[in-house]
Amino acid sequence: MATYGAKALTRIAAASQTGFGTAASIGTATGEILFADAVGTIDLGVTVDLGEDTSVGKRTPIQAGRVSITGKNPVITLAESAASLRTLPLFFDAIGATTAGTAAPYSWTWSPNQSDVDTPIFYSMLVTDGVQKYRVTDAIPTEITLSADASGLLQAGATFGATSVATSSLSFPTAIPVQPMLAGRLLKLASDTNFPDKAGSGATDYDHLLSFSLSITTGMAMVNALDATLSAATAAFTQALDATLTITVASNSDAIANGAWGITEQAEQRFLRIYGTTTDNYGVWILGSWVIESVVPLSAEQDGLIVNEVTLRLAYDATSGKSLEVIVDSPLDVAP
Repeated sequence: MATYGAKALTRIAAASQTGFGTAASIGTATGEILFADAVGTIDLGVTVDLGEDTSVGKRTPIQAGRVSITGKNPVITLAESAASLRTLPLFFDAIGATTAGTAAPYSWTWSPNQSDVDTPIFYSMLVTDGVQKYRVTDAIPTEITLSADASGLLQAGATFGATSVATSSLSFPTAIPVQPMLAGRLLKLASDTNFPDKAGSGATDYDHLLSFSLSITTGMAMVNALDATLSAATAAFTQALDATLTITVASNSDAIANGAWGITEQAEQRFLRIYGTTTDNYGVWILGSWVIESVVPLSAEQDGLIVNEVTLRLAYDATSGKSLEVIVDSPLDVAP
C-alpha cells in the first residue's frame, strides 16, 4: 500500500541565477533536471512570535491578531541518491567551481580558496511532489555529501539554504540528456606523500577500501539583517570550510602496513585520492589533506571480512596551500 509522503519531491529542476534576488528562468527549454531519484524535502523555515508576552489579561494568553512572523529561512534538503555526473557539478558550481575543456568530458574543479572567500552562484529550483509545484530562489548549498560502497552507485546529496519558496505554474525542462552514473566498485583509494593531483602522480593505490562517506560543510550561510524584509538579506561565507571523511577498510596486513590505518596513527596527516571513471571517461576525483581523528579496529564484518572504520577531518596543508579539491568530469559544458 502506498504511503503518503513516501517521496516528498518527485522532480527537481535547477538553473543558475545572474545574482542574488533575481530568480532564474526555468521552462521547457531552460534548466537542468536533477538526479534520477529526486528524494527531498522543503522546510519553509518560517518563525512565528505567538505574542505570549503581550497578553491582555484573558485566560488564553495567545490572542488572535497578535501573532507575527519574524523570519523566513527555507531549507531544501536533497537526500542522497544516485549521482548523475552531468548534474553533480552544479552543487560545486554554486560555491565557486570552474570548468575547463573544449569537448566532453568537461572538467569541473572545486578548489576552495584558502586565504579568501569564493564568489557564490545562487540557484533557482523548481520542485514538485507530483501534484504541487514550488519555485525556490537564491538556493546555495550549505552541506554536500558523497558516498559509495560496493553494492551500488556513487551517491550524492545536499542541503540548500534559500530566501523564498512559492507555488509556481512554471513548466519543467522537457530535455532529458544522458545522465552518466558511476558504480561504487569503479572507485579507488590512493595515498600520496603530498597533496594529490588528478593524474595520480606519485600516488599509491590502496586495494582494500570497502566504502566511504564524505560530508562537506561549505561555510555558506544566509545573512539575516534588519533590512525591511523577512527573508535573508544575502548569503555569504560566514563559517569555516570543514569536511569529515569516513572510510571502511579491511582489517588485514595492508591496513596497517607502513602505518596506514593502524591504531596508533591518530592525529597524523594523510593525503588521499578517491577517484573513479566510467567506461566513457566521465568520473570523480576527491583530493584532500586529512588528519586521522579516530580508528575503530575490528568495528564490524562486511562481505566476510573484518573491517576497521577510520574517521578523518579536513586539514589545511601549509606546503600546498590546499585542503580539498573535488573534480567532476562531466558531459555538461556550462551551467544552466
